[in-house]
Amino acid sequence: MVKVLTDTYSTFKTIFTGMGVTWRHLFKKSVTVQYPDERDVLPERVRLKLDVNIDDCIGCRLCERACPVDCITIGTTKSTEDDDLGETSTGHKKKLWVDQFDIDLAKCCYCELCVHPCPTECITMVEDYEYSVYDRDNLVYSFSDMTPEQIEEVQAKLAREEEEKRKKKEEARLAKKKKEEEKKAAEDDDSGSAEAKKSDDKGGDQGTTEAKKEAGTEGGGNVDSDKEARKKEREARRAARKAEREAKKKSDE
Repeated sequence: MVKVLTDTYSTFKTIFTGMGVTWRHLFKKSVTVQYPDERDVLPERVRLKLDVNIDDCIGCRLCERACPVDCITIGTTKSTEDDDLGETSTGHKKKLWVDQFDIDLAKCCYCELCVHPCPTECITMVEDYEYSVYDRDNLVYSFSDMTPEQIEEVQAKLAREEEEKRKKKEEARLAKKKKEEEKKAAEDDDSGSAEAKKSDDKGGDQGTTEAKKEAGTEGGGNVDSDKEARKKEREARRAARKAEREAKKKSDE
């Protein structure tokens, strides 16, 4: 009997507690937002759908590297020398064609890590949460405005320019190699001429030395004959003086 009374009390207490909450809110103003006719004001810095201003994208791929779930895919093509892609709204010079900029929102975790590294602030989160679809493939958003024909044309143009640069580089290398070979050949010719001249000079020096030796030999014979003549002349003068002294001595006696 006691248990029945306890259970009855607990039941009525629970009912009146719930009804009390209902009656308290019955006379208050409704807070229900009649979506989609009415939309609630979103809080500041809300993380929702990603959007890209492709005109300000420079193809740096910082957002792609920052994404922790790899939901961003970017493809770029280098511009040629005659292409002028202009500048972004932040003053950055555009040097790359952005031929692919895809975001798979089915993978996105709304961390906003891709927004902060962007130097041109071209990727942002917008207040859009109405993009439900029946097929997950429809959640892949492509922001590149280049057509397949334009992409093919740009890539072909870049390939032609690179081929021309390669040919010019190869021609310059061959010209440099030819110049070095000609310079080496000229140096070899100069070296041969120098050796020939040195050999001629050496032969001339040897001939001069031999001539000097011969001249010295002939000169030596002439010197010997001169010495002999002077010696005889001195002996003749001495004999003459001796004979003169003897004659004077005899005359004095």
